[in-house]
Amino acid sequence: MLDIASSSAAGQTARPKLSDALQLYERRFGSPPDWLDDLANGRIQALIQQALRRGAPLTAADVLK
Repeated sequence: MLDIASSSAAGQTARPKLSDALQLYERRFGSPPDWLDDLANGRIQALIQQALRRGAPLTAADVLK
């Protein structure tokens, strides 16, 4: 399972923190794919947000987009 430590920043945006987004993803779709562990945190955040917006779990093809 993906384990990401979150940190708060003074200039926080309206986007959920990565840990919050991962929890939401897991509630909706189950565990994230194992290959997600190989990506940088920024890329993980973008992919998780993409999946949540479209309402479908991540697939390997999402990394290529």
